[in-house]
Amino acid sequence: MKPSQHLPILLVAVLAAAITFALIKRPADEAPTPPPLVSLEKMGHLVSLKMNYSDVIEFTQPNAVDIPWSQWEVRLGSTRVLLVARGDCTLATDLRQARYEDIDNTARTLTVVLPAPSPLQARINHEPRDKGGSYFYAITDQGLQAFIPSAQTRTTAMNNVLATAQKAVQAACSQPTILNTARDNAATVMQATLLATGWTPTVVWEASTGQAKPVTTP
Repeated sequence: MKPSQHLPILLVAVLAAAITFALIKRPADEAPTPPPLVSLEKMGHLVSLKMNYSDVIEFTQPNAVDIPWSQWEVRLGSTRVLLVARGDCTLATDLRQARYEDIDNTARTLTVVLPAPSPLQARINHEPRDKGGSYFYAITDQGLQAFIPSAQTRTTAMNNVLATAQKAVQAACSQPTILNTARDNAATVMQATLLATGWTPTVVWEASTGQAKPVTTP
């Protein structure tokens, strides 16, 4: 028999051996696993809403002089300030606290539990007026303050009205309707993210007690 006639026999033998090895060594189908939580944790805070704030805030700072060795004081008047306050705040969900529950590897469904969105940053805009910043609309002195101006009283009044405005934008950012919108936006993003990996998620929001809320976002 010529050497060239051995080639078809060798190819058949090699092919049979390869098929046998593949059948023996073929690993069992592994159950699909959900996307690793570490991927969500690396996202940090998921910003789901930015709210612009504007309002006119009035504040009056009294000016008085204490009478020595007594509990009395002499009122010299006051400084009234009108501030056109402009600012914004962002609301975010801390994905570092996310967790999975009710994982069904066969149906590829899961529940992702998230902490409720909260204000991440609330601020008063201190940019110039022509750039959308806050500005003092009026500063007026009343009583004796009008005849004996006090720079310190004016400065205190301006600082206090700015502090009041800061608290106001924080309160506006925490309104239930704003928080609900931020929650809906975050749920939409999470659902789209997990659907892209082949899993069908249900978003559940963490209650303040540490237990998952029964209300879900389908």
